[in-house]
Amino acid sequence: MVLGNHAVTYPFEGRTGDSLAPVYVAMSEVAARLWMGVPIFFVISGYCISAAADSHRRKNLGVVRYFARRFRRIFPPYWVVLATSAVLVGVGDVLLNGAIVRGSEFLRPWWFSGAQWFGSITLTELWRFHFFGGPKGLFLGHAWTLCYEEQFYAVCGLLLVLCPRRFFAGAALVTLGVAIVAAAGTAWHWPIDGFFFDGGWLQFAFGVELYRVLNYGDSLQRRLSLVAFMLVLLGTLSYGAALLAPVKNQPQQLFVASAFAALAIVLRPMDSAIAGSTWLTPIRMCGVMCYSLYLVHLPVINLLRAGLVASGISQQALVPVITLPLYGAVSIWLSWKFHLLIERRFMNSPVQTSGQMALARQ
Repeated sequence: MVLGNHAVTYPFEGRTGDSLAPVYVAMSEVAARLWMGVPIFFVISGYCISAAADSHRRKNLGVVRYFARRFRRIFPPYWVVLATSAVLVGVGDVLLNGAIVRGSEFLRPWWFSGAQWFGSITLTELWRFHFFGGPKGLFLGHAWTLCYEEQFYAVCGLLLVLCPRRFFAGAALVTLGVAIVAAAGTAWHWPIDGFFFDGGWLQFAFGVELYRVLNYGDSLQRRLSLVAFMLVLLGTLSYGAALLAPVKNQPQQLFVASAFAALAIVLRPMDSAIAGSTWLTPIRMCGVMCYSLYLVHLPVINLLRAGLVASGISQQALVPVITLPLYGAVSIWLSWKFHLLIERRFMNSPVQTSGQMALARQ
């Protein structure tokens, strides 16, 4: 969904004489809504990180190992894409006389301050600017979700330290606190944007609850969670026009996240059939390399777009029926290569206890 959102770049205005212009505009409007993949991603992330934290808690493996595994999984592949993109943009823009910057959403690497590069490298840029170094500026714009993810991982790690036997209760208290702070911040205009307590945690929390109720809850608890998700969904409807706004907002994100969490509970009995479905094989392949696809797709799209514009093709000629298959196919192919060459080397093996590791060595 996010790949589709980024791959359709046709502007709404222009080409009014083209008989297919209404089709292109309709495709663009649909693609503009595919940001909905991000709240879904946050829910899935909440589920997966809860599984990792729960495994560490049950096997008493310690929080140090939890953070080490998160660091290994996230940062090295991200740094490879960050460095490669910076080199390609910097060198390419010089060789093409500024065509990279003109034809894409990239900015020249040397336009970013040291503080901004520090924020990009450490994935703290969304909140770093509150403390030092001036305005925020991520070199890889889509890494804003990783900036939130790192905070979510940190909170889960702290819960493992503070209340390992009450992990889900601790997560519930954090969620309540975030809801209060986010509401107060909106009402009194507190400068909390970029922090997990600006409301971003709430979508992640749906995934935490989803993991808890599907793995530890009985049928009654599942029904109660389903009702709770539906109440959140219905509550967002009170915002009316905000749900139809062209620019994404908090009510829209909560609507999508709660709807997806509710759907996951409803579809639980069909998990085996869905997992074994032949026609979903391409989706499963994308799932295997999902982090690579996330990291690689936007730099690829931006560089392809810049190359096409530099070759004399106008932006208006890049209609959805061209950009979606072109950008999509190249992004998926290069993401698979990146997965095989880079990401796979940093994927964590299943969590084992010290006894299991000793047995494996023997």
